[in-house]
Amino acid sequence: MQAVESTVIGICLAILTSLMWNVAPVIQKEALGTMDKMEGKAALRYTKHLFKNKRWLLGFALALIGALTYLLATEMAGIVAVQPLMNIGLVALAVLSNRRLGEPIDVKAKAGILLLILTPVLIALGGVTEPLMFTGIERLVVYCMAMLVLLGLLFSLSRRIPILWAPITSVLQALAAQFTQWFTLVLRDSSDLLQGLLNGLVPLVLMGVLTFVAGVYAVSIGLQRNPAARFNAITGTVSMIAVIIGGIVIFSQALTYVSFYVVGVAFGIIGVLLLSRYQR
Repeated sequence: MQAVESTVIGICLAILTSLMWNVAPVIQKEALGTMDKMEGKAALRYTKHLFKNKRWLLGFALALIGALTYLLATEMAGIVAVQPLMNIGLVALAVLSNRRLGEPIDVKAKAGILLLILTPVLIALGGVTEPLMFTGIERLVVYCMAMLVLLGLLFSLSRRIPILWAPITSVLQALAAQFTQWFTLVLRDSSDLLQGLLNGLVPLVLMGVLTFVAGVYAVSIGLQRNPAARFNAITGTVSMIAVIIGGIVIFSQALTYVSFYVVGVAFGIIGVLLLSRYQR
């Protein structure tokens, strides 16, 4: 019973995270529209300009708060349960667009909203088991190597195909998610907080670096070159699939009721596609 309550709380925190993570890029995109074009190879030069822009900083702060709720959600429910919910925040964007900008919500958008509302219910009914700390690091290494090879390939093609910054962001987020899960498991299994932080120093540092690179460089470059709705839809979908694979392979999360979970993930993907068309 306690495990079920933990999962439910984790799902609620994941939804809260999603709201913040879907609103933050829109705020940042507005700021990026007033700045010079960023380049992947010279991204470091733009850092000080980003952090001097108050509107961009507002979006970044919102994303950081979301990172804390994501950390808690991951610890309580595991990444296999949490990641499919990261696009629920698109519902808030649709509602805000309707209320504040007067944009009508068409039939496709209403269908997308309904599917995204049903997604967390079905994920919860899927009965995702708690993540387990790996006994050997081999699977994590193989997963990371595969993601890094994919990252290199995408980056080499991104100059000609700007939308590839969306899956680049996804790969970085997926890697960060695995280290987040590792860190939360170390922390959970430690009787002393300080000792837990020391034991989890490696995943904590890697989580921070990857999150920073994804949240500052990859997202900023991607949003400058692509429509926000399209970019967010691709990023969320690819990231969800990559993170789920990692959660199952590395942290041995299993599904009690596979059909509920699969339908929930499918609803989430279709809902994102419908809402991204609405916001184009």
